[in-house]
Amino acid sequence: MKRFIFLVALLNVLIISTNAQNKTKSQLEADFEKFKKEREQDFQDFKQKREAELKKMEQEYLDYYNEMTGLKKHYVEKKEPEKAQTVQDIIDYENTIAKTLGYKIPERVKEKVEANTKSEVSKKEEVKTDAENVNVEDKKPEVSSSTFKPEAGTRDGIPVLTPLPKRLAKITSPFGVRIHPTLGRPVKHNGVDFGSGRGAEVYAASSGKVVLAQFNGTYGNYIIIEHNDGTSSVYAHLDKITVSKGSPIRKGDVIGYTGSTGRSTGPHLHYEVRIKGIPVDPKGYLVETK
Repeated sequence: MKRFIFLVALLNVLIISTNAQNKTKSQLEADFEKFKKEREQDFQDFKQKREAELKKMEQEYLDYYNEMTGLKKHYVEKKEPEKAQTVQDIIDYENTIAKTLGYKIPERVKEKVEANTKSEVSKKEEVKTDAENVNVEDKKPEVSSSTFKPEAGTRDGIPVLTPLPKRLAKITSPFGVRIHPTLGRPVKHNGVDFGSGRGAEVYAASSGKVVLAQFNGTYGNYIIIEHNDGTSSVYAHLDKITVSKGSPIRKGDVIGYTGSTGRSTGPHLHYEVRIKGIPVDPKGYLVETK
């Protein structure tokens, strides 16, 4: 009888233990499904936020393009050929980058510029242009609010390496509106400047392919490297370019040396990060140094 009671008790323990394991397994499965749903929602929220910010930055870029086009016509009318050529070089630079990276500047933007210019010409006796009204000493540069950063776990092929040796990688002019060094008026700065001096090694911020290496009147010798997922990096005012169009590049390769070519007030590196042709604040991408 004692043996029978012991066996019954043991059976009950086994049943309870099995039920507990089944319950634990079910709970684990439920918790895992909940975790997956939460992570998926986090990803969708991140994706929507990123798309909204990129759309905002694209509009800022188109506004900048409008401003440059209108400003060139203003300098032409004012008979200031040197400033007009400076702005034309900027426009050519943007058009070349857009074409190279497959970004098409909307025709409606160009049409809007032409319409605004005609309206300004007809009212020029009544309304002063921005260049006449702006007191460059009173207007403070805007601080960029961009939060663009490389996604966690996706750094392969993304420009995360600071393009200069750490000791020379001090940002002297950030991304955002600033007083343009040669035009003397507020203009959007689509990258960051490093006060590196002349002859510093310039590194590829990530692996990719050189899609452009040439000269521009304002930006001097410059290089564009295309990386993964529509991301690209730009390096300007170089004293010397050591790569050519079509060259495959590995992260950390020396692609040139800093200088002061183009319209530059001193030796430095102008550096940009673009997503699908749209300039974003490079600061969030500077997460590694060499």
